[in-house]
Amino acid sequence: MTTGEGFDAYRAALRAFVARRVANPTEVEDLVQEACARLIARAQTQTLDEPQAYLFRIAANLIADRHRRTISTAPLLDEHDVPVRPAQEDGRRVADLQAALEAALDELGPRCRAVFVMRRFDERSTSEIAREFGISSRMVQKHLTHAVAHLYARLGHLMERGL
Repeated sequence: MTTGEGFDAYRAALRAFVARRVANPTEVEDLVQEACARLIARAQTQTLDEPQAYLFRIAANLIADRHRRTISTAPLLDEHDVPVRPAQEDGRRVADLQAALEAALDELGPRCRAVFVMRRFDERSTSEIAREFGISSRMVQKHLTHAVAHLYARLGHLMERGL
């Protein structure tokens, strides 16, 4: 991983990503800097196939950690007061999420959908997918970027509601 034009583009995209999730501009910059620092540290010890994806995952984890720290906790007074969500409700939510994901994936073009599924669900490498489709690794990345943006646009509201 080298710093330069590509890294600056990642940083700008990352800043926009974080700013959509964190209201305080000072915290946005702190989270961006922390994510970049962690990416650079990791890149010094191992080769990263997809540094941009890794950078965004780091940022998402930092945001989640920040959110967990800000959630207030109330002491439980009695073990009978613990709210328990019925298993049937959880099953319905999972089924609803699965249906929403499948519908959003069906809206993608066939190749874009296949590339996304192969990379994210089948855990195939970018170079492996590129060879199979006879396209460049950069084109695989473009398909992945398009798919993730589309899925976030279609399913982002579900993540924000905690579904």
